[in-house]
Amino acid sequence: MYSHGDRRDIGHESAARRGPVHPDSTAARPQEAAGSIAAMMRTVQGAAGNAAVAQLAAGGWRSRSAGGVPAIQRAARAAAPSRTVQRAEEEATGGHGGMEWRAGGSIIGKPTNEVERDFYADMRAGKHPALDGVAPASYTAEQVEQKDGKKGDDATHIYIANLTSGMTKPKLLDIKVGESTASKQELLASMSKADAWKKKMKLKVADAVTGSASRGYRAVGGTGLKGKSRREIGRASEKIVGGFAEEGSVHDVLVEKLMHVREAAKSSGLAFIAASVLIAVDEEPAEGTSATSAKLNLIDFAHTFGPGRMSADQVKKYQQRFDQGMASLIEAVQAAGNTKAAPEPSA
Repeated sequence: MYSHGDRRDIGHESAARRGPVHPDSTAARPQEAAGSIAAMMRTVQGAAGNAAVAQLAAGGWRSRSAGGVPAIQRAARAAAPSRTVQRAEEEATGGHGGMEWRAGGSIIGKPTNEVERDFYADMRAGKHPALDGVAPASYTAEQVEQKDGKKGDDATHIYIANLTSGMTKPKLLDIKVGESTASKQELLASMSKADAWKKKMKLKVADAVTGSASRGYRAVGGTGLKGKSRREIGRASEKIVGGFAEEGSVHDVLVEKLMHVREAAKSSGLAFIAASVLIAVDEEPAEGTSATSAKLNLIDFAHTFGPGRMSADQVKKYQQRFDQGMASLIEAVQAAGNTKAAPEPSA
């Protein structure tokens, strides 16, 4: 977790960040017809966890589509992993393969999509001044080659500053912001209508079972979270955020920085879907305190857009969702700081 989607502790700690995607196992169960309710329940359970199955069983999605397909079938199809469309998260974030530590570890190279590459190119060109110091600094492949002598490729990768560079013992937390991590309209810009619908539904299930839909944010990885599933981490987000640091002063500093990110996002004119706040603190700083070492960046811009790419209504809708998620996250961090700063009750 560096200045970007998944980073070093989530680089080797967080193969579990989003959890493994398992193939449909109905073939191994001949007693279950491929389209049977039992088979579909297993598909939803494997992709989204028991909470999704419980919600379906409780009747939350019993309505039928216009075509007469029960909602459980639609949810199962959405949850089933696509073998032809790469997951948006895998394309847009690091920690899943292809990550490179460059220039002595001060820069992260990450394969990503055209949207995120263009975003960072625009940042370097000064087109989003509101996000200066909020998004990580970025470099061209040529600039990185000048630092370490190794070639790169701007047509496939971004090269961004490592947030933990110079830290002795970094502790990291990656938090995805917004009640919804997918927009069908935005997905249609890069895939077919059918695939966009499947992706939207699959991520809608994930947003529900991890708590993003109700909370407005979710933890997706970090130091000490190795081996936990995406659902488990997401559902424990408030506890994870509250326990990020022992000192209330760290949370106080983070509140100020998060408020700055929120205002910068509002001023940018952009909408952010599935963007994350990456937080880093040095638990053993060579100088100063953990609170003074605290840093954060807004990262993961593979699904970022403005009015030039999507309608004004879509931009406004996702700007509001991101802002509401940031407000909820700030409230949680602030509450944690207040709790740690409160004096112990007298005996």
